[in-house]
Amino acid sequence: MARRPGRCYRYLSKKAYHKSRFCKSVPDLKLKIWDSGRRKAGVLDFPLLVNLVSKSRENISEQALDAARIAAHHYMVKTAGRDNFHLRINVYPFHVLRINKMLSCAGADRLQTGMRQSFGKPEGRVARIKFEDVVMSIRTKNNYKAAAEEALRRSRHKFPGKYEVQVSSKFGFTNLFTDDFNKLREEGLLKDNGNTVAVIKEKGLITEYLKKKERAL
Repeated sequence: MARRPGRCYRYLSKKAYHKSRFCKSVPDLKLKIWDSGRRKAGVLDFPLLVNLVSKSRENISEQALDAARIAAHHYMVKTAGRDNFHLRINVYPFHVLRINKMLSCAGADRLQTGMRQSFGKPEGRVARIKFEDVVMSIRTKNNYKAAAEEALRRSRHKFPGKYEVQVSSKFGFTNLFTDDFNKLREEGLLKDNGNTVAVIKEKGLITEYLKKKERAL
């Protein structure tokens, strides 16, 4: 049976219906890849961050998220190279869709109407998007800013509603603004934590604090 059109499930209504002990037979997630590109790059390798920000409240299917990731990934590989970016999907499709399947195809001698507003059985998953949510992000080098903006511009055509490409003032995937990041790094108060950083705080034993300062960025 073919999937129903996206407009049937686009708008947010009522509270989320997620997998639980009351809803067990949920179909497997079709979106398998959340990060692509050079995922293990250090925090200093990609200082620029470009975000795809939502300007509407709606549901986005897992198929649309995967299509947007593929479109952005292919463009970045073609223009910037496989090792010059890190793309990440920031939302998770946990909301379970339901459908009341009825016979309406060949072999049925009449169309089935069924009960109105029936509960239905699990069919797929969507991500619940709210206003100003960051759906996708790309961190890269400063000279690939135009390529990252174009990649996210292409990927936003896979979604309904309105989306905006914004260049973030934060340093990569960290929670620090670029000016604050550079200032804390000069003071030796940043600890490397993969593709992000942790701020070394002045608390606890002095010996432990000095050990952390020695391992700072």
